[in-house]
Parts: sequence; C-alpha cells; structure tokens
Amino acid sequence: HNAHMFYLVCRSLEERTELIDYLKQQGIASVFHYLSLHKSQYFADKHDGRDLPNADRFTDCLVRLPMFAELGATGAERVAGSVLDFYRTR
Repeated sequence: HNAHMFYLVCRSLEERTELIDYLKQQGIASVFHYLSLHKSQYFADKHDGRDLPNADRFTDCLVRLPMFAELGATGAERVAGSVLDFYRTR
C-alpha cells in the first residue's frame, strides 16, 4: 500500500458496486474516488484525446478500504474477513 490508503481492484464496475454494497451491509464504509485525470474538467483541454483504457479501468474498478490509526488490528481483521466472505459467496 502507499501508506495513506489501501485499495483493491475489482474485475468490473458491477463487482465493485456489489462489494461496496456488501461491505455497507456489514457496517464497513468503503468508497471509490479515483477518476481518470484525462476525463476531468481541469485536464479536458490539455489531453490529446487518446484512449487511456487502464486509467478508465481503474475509474470503474478501484475500491478504497478503510484504513486509519483508530481502526486497529481487530477492525482490520473484520474488514479483511468481510472482503473474503464477499468473494467466497461469488
């Protein structure tokens, strides 16, 4: 991880949506927040128009898991266990 967030890359937007919903049902807040820079309003006039499929893939598939000092080992184990449970049932 990069020391300020922990994320997973799902296989699709559908899977990411289902994972976020499942974790929410478990009382775990997970979010997505990655947006392709080349599609942002700021960068739109700076981009040469090329397709950037990997950037777009991460826009659709990246999910950020909770990671903060107060989470502690027990909380981290609960998050990890819930993610594993989600994938075991798929």
